[in-house]
Amino acid sequence: MPTVEGIGIALGGFALDLYVSGDPVSRRVPLKRLRTPEALLDLEDPLKIADARPAGDGVRVVFSDGEVVDFPIESLLGPPPGEDDLDAVVFNAAAVLTMREPAEMPLGRIAHGAVAIRGGRVAWVGLESDLALAGSIGPRTVRIDAERGLVTPGFIDAHTHPVFGGTRASEFALRAAGKSYADIQAAGGGIYATVRATRDAEPADLLQGARVRLSRMLAWGVTSCEAKSGYALAPAGELALLGVLGEAAAGHAVDLSPTLLAHVLPEDYADRRAEYVQAFAGALVHDVVRARLADSCDVYCDQGAFTLDEARTILTAAKTAGLAPRLHAEQFTRTGAAELAAQLGARSADHLEQISDAGVVMLAQAGVVATLLPGAALALRLPWPPARRLADAGVRIALGTDCNPGSSMTEALPLMMSIGCMQMGLTVEEAWMGVTAHAARAIGRGDLGRLVPGARADLAVFACDDPAYVPYHYGHNHVHLVVKDGSVAYRA
Repeated sequence: MPTVEGIGIALGGFALDLYVSGDPVSRRVPLKRLRTPEALLDLEDPLKIADARPAGDGVRVVFSDGEVVDFPIESLLGPPPGEDDLDAVVFNAAAVLTMREPAEMPLGRIAHGAVAIRGGRVAWVGLESDLALAGSIGPRTVRIDAERGLVTPGFIDAHTHPVFGGTRASEFALRAAGKSYADIQAAGGGIYATVRATRDAEPADLLQGARVRLSRMLAWGVTSCEAKSGYALAPAGELALLGVLGEAAAGHAVDLSPTLLAHVLPEDYADRRAEYVQAFAGALVHDVVRARLADSCDVYCDQGAFTLDEARTILTAAKTAGLAPRLHAEQFTRTGAAELAAQLGARSADHLEQISDAGVVMLAQAGVVATLLPGAALALRLPWPPARRLADAGVRIALGTDCNPGSSMTEALPLMMSIGCMQMGLTVEEAWMGVTAHAARAIGRGDLGRLVPGARADLAVFACDDPAYVPYHYGHNHVHLVVKDGSVAYRA
């Protein structure tokens, strides 16, 4: 392992691991910190780190596209050194939605607002006429023209399954012809079909597929998303899928909040349920935490999946080990999973089509976010999640695409806002909070989902001037550009 003044370098395709002398814990530097976000989006040949070697007082990094850059060690181990000039300013906006609460205007709207950025974070937000108060705007400051559009926090998709093999378009045709989701799964389709396709897929193909989906999300304004494993089932396979998610996160502009998912019982454990639950709650959770592969654990608690007691066993062990609990709850049948989420202080309870009145009250009292997934209810012809009942009880609502090959094959988070408003009783303001501030809470990220000083400089700019227009004009992508960590990551 080469060293530079006590620093060890371990090379990975999408990250560098730097070791301070005497410290066994690495400082991971993902590829996205070394190159601009736009440089990471070549889907035909993903950019990688080809080599890294000592060079004077720093590290010389060779990228797979041939570019060679020398980085001072200080810039890799900590935040970029401070500069007098701002890194970027976003100006010429019809309005900026800060999501600051409480606020004089809904969604913290600042008409003719502007945002100043330094070090990948929001340094200032306010009226464009006061932009001179934000700091020095010099020759190095990047000027990002909003072109009279709407500037908002980058979207957060609070529930996704982005790594899998194969498709299930044939099952869509069966459902269109009248077959139920349960019928298809009982016949060997459903989740088990994707498990077989995922196990048969090459790791490089799984990574490429995840990157393609993340790029589609980015084009819809998403800068961060929760991302689950769950299509391998066997412990070694679940570890491998979380590794794919880690590579995807390091080498793509979109950030991931990885989740270990107990999805369904493997077919070869049909008569050994307790053995699988103990293996999952024991060795697998331990290995995931030791390798820092996930920050939360989810259990699908429903008919055909895990029982309430099994979910409690897994999530109690996961929480003790340091993984935040979350639950697929009450989608097809009323199981008490929402109440369990409240008892465990879960980050979120997701789906909730069949939630009881007691479950609603308990989620509100415990402060658990209800992550609603309109796409799954639409595709499976289920009752709409009771958004109005939850919101009126004081439950914070997040929205997610539930992007997955079987029950919600979409990356279009704004469409979930539209369905939420048109079919589930959400107000426009509630829909916007559901893909920004409340979604950030659902993934445990207080630095996302708002445009306030100190927050991550993740922004989306929409080619309209009214927040209602995005869910109102559904099916059309209004995203003009996306900014990730202060740099433009996507332009329409």
